[in-house]
This record gives sequence, structure tokens and C-alpha cells, in this order.
Amino acid sequence: MKRFNRYTLIVGIVTLMILSTGVFAAENPCNPCAGEATNPCNPCSGMKHFGINDPGGRDVLTFDSKAPLEKIVGTTNKIMGRVQVNPKDVTKGLKATFELDLASLKTGIDKRDEHLRDNFLETAKYPKAMLIIDKVTDASDKMLMDGKSLTVDAEGTLSLHGVKNTVQLKDIMVTYFDESEATKGKMPGDLLIINGDFSLNLPDYNIEVPKFIFLKLAETIKVSVDLTGSTATMGNVNPCNPCNPRNPCGGANPCNPCNPCGK
Repeated sequence: MKRFNRYTLIVGIVTLMILSTGVFAAENPCNPCAGEATNPCNPCSGMKHFGINDPGGRDVLTFDSKAPLEKIVGTTNKIMGRVQVNPKDVTKGLKATFELDLASLKTGIDKRDEHLRDNFLETAKYPKAMLIIDKVTDASDKMLMDGKSLTVDAEGTLSLHGVKNTVQLKDIMVTYFDESEATKGKMPGDLLIINGDFSLNLPDYNIEVPKFIFLKLAETIKVSVDLTGSTATMGNVNPCNPCNPRNPCGGANPCNPCNPCGK
């Protein structure tokens, strides 16, 4: 009877250890096979990272001002950004940052561009605008599929002219492409194409429109973007990408102890 109890006790302890190991493995963010782990250093976490930085200038931001006496359209391709997205569920873990060089905005008239930079945007003092997307609030579909488009609503923070405001983005179209011979003609890597627009109220950012040009510049302008992110571009700057040739894979690796090189 004692031998049976001792045997039962040993089996129970071993079983408990196995089960506990499984639980801890699932919870351990440093476990590369933890499934839904959100640790960005985890090579099995499933997140994709896209960089927006096209040296060819194909990324475009356009603003459209429709005032009673004049319509002004301005453009720039000086845009940089980073997007983290879960291709299995875009509503979970999405983070994005976009930075715009305001001094690069062009409207087609040099004198008007000068007024835009010096009198309204004050680019010498506030050279950049930054949009940070904090979360997706709705999506027409959750999964990214090769060659398919979906629309998302998102919430973020826009920093402009020294002011930060919460912004709501609606019906932003996102199209994903696996890398192929066809997509390499645009740029290498998996691609994420982003198209959308939103309204921007200048007084909300302490940008005053003088009365003498009130009929030429609207207080509310429409901003549109056409951007392409690439995993190849992001691989050069993301230190947690296990495929990054710059990943130090050593004690200095910021991904330790989740170092995909196992050191």
C-alpha cells in the first residue's frame, strides 16, 4: 500500500511539473513558440513590420483647401513611417507612426509656399508633423490576404504646430501583397499600401488664418495620403527583426533574453 502511494505521488508530481511547464511556456513572452505572445522581439509572434521611406518619392500626401475665392492644392513626398500589424487580425496590436516634413509642401506658387511655411505653419519652429496611430477601432475584415483590400477605422494622435489632438480616421483602405516578381517592380519585400483621407481644422492647432486672406484659404482642409510600406525597408531599422542583417545577436541585442540567435 505504501509503495502504491509513493508511486502515485511521484507520478502526480511529474504530471504537475509537465503541466506547469506548459502553462509557463504559454505565458513566457520569451518563449518563441508562445503563440499569441505580443513581445515584438518574439520571432514567432506573427507581427509584420513595414517601413515607409521610398527614395523614389512615390509616397504622396496631398492637402486640398477650398475657399470662396481660391482652391489650393499642396503636395509632398517627404514622408517617413513605420507600421506594425498582425496579419491574422489587424485589430490587435497595430501600431503606426508617420512623420511629415512640412517645409517640403508645394502648392505650385513659390510666394504662396513661402507664406505657408513662414506665416501659417511656422516651419522654422515646428518643422515636422507627426501622426501616431494607437489602435484600430473597426475593420471590414480582420485578415490581411495577398492582393486583397480592407478598410479600417482608427484612432490616433496628430502633433502639428506644437499642438497634439486626438484624431479619428475613417475608411482607410489597406491593401496587402506578398512579395512576388510583379511587386518587386515597385519595391522589394511584402507590401502594405495605405490610401485614405481626413479633415484637418487649422484653428484646432493654433493656426490662424488672417482675415485678409480668409476668402483664399479655408480653415478646414482635406488631407489625403497614398503610401506604400515594405518589410524590406523595415528590416534595416527594426532591431527585433530576426532577419535583420544588423541584428547584433549578442549581449547587446535589445531583444535579449528573447534573442532569436539563442545567445
